[in-house]
Amino acid sequence: MLAPMWHHRARKLRSVIAKPKHVKRGSVNRVKSGFCPGRRSFSGEWAEMRPRSRTKRSGFSLLAVLFGVAAITIILGVALPSMTNAIANVKVRGNMTSVSGLLQNTRILAVKLNRTMTADYLVRTTSPFGLVYYAKNATDSSPLASSDPQVELEAPITRYTTPTGASAPAAINTTTLGFTPQTGDPSFNSRGLPCSYSGGTCTSNGFIAYYKDARISGSGGWSAISITPAGRIKRWFWNGSAWTD
Repeated sequence: MLAPMWHHRARKLRSVIAKPKHVKRGSVNRVKSGFCPGRRSFSGEWAEMRPRSRTKRSGFSLLAVLFGVAAITIILGVALPSMTNAIANVKVRGNMTSVSGLLQNTRILAVKLNRTMTADYLVRTTSPFGLVYYAKNATDSSPLASSDPQVELEAPITRYTTPTGASAPAAINTTTLGFTPQTGDPSFNSRGLPCSYSGGTCTSNGFIAYYKDARISGSGGWSAISITPAGRIKRWFWNGSAWTD
């Protein structure tokens, strides 16, 4: 009597474990890890194990890094001088624009004030270094004052009466200019015409001044500003083979 009852209870227990009531047939409960397909979890639910994903680690070898550094160094060595010269050329043009603007302002002041005005310059030998152009009454020989109209050119730029030094270009000839220029400080009379002032007399003349930016190597970095006897102000730049405006 006891054996059939015991067998009946064992079959019922196996049936409950094999098919839990709260789990539908065919459903699979996924857990994080630790169980193989076909095994039951501790809660009695069927579990499926997912294989853990492994991320691949990639990088550069030491040899590749060294090749990259060498390539960048070569490129910089070739391109950097050209970039430096290009930036300096832009600054040269900016400086010449500043000087021509100061000269034009001096001319306007001469007409407005009905007196002779002179465009003078000062070379700073102490910090901040540079070349300063300023406008003053032709009869005023006092040093530069803060109230004087002025512009400061960025160093290292030097003023010349004629191009000199290694690889310096030839001066602009009188045929190209159309007049024989003076190289002193230009003044403007009350009519706005350029002239050379001396002892109360201002003799009509044309002018020219040359400039060299030391940042630009070789024959580059040269520029000039001319003033015709009629008062036309013009900028010039040396391109390595000819003077252009």
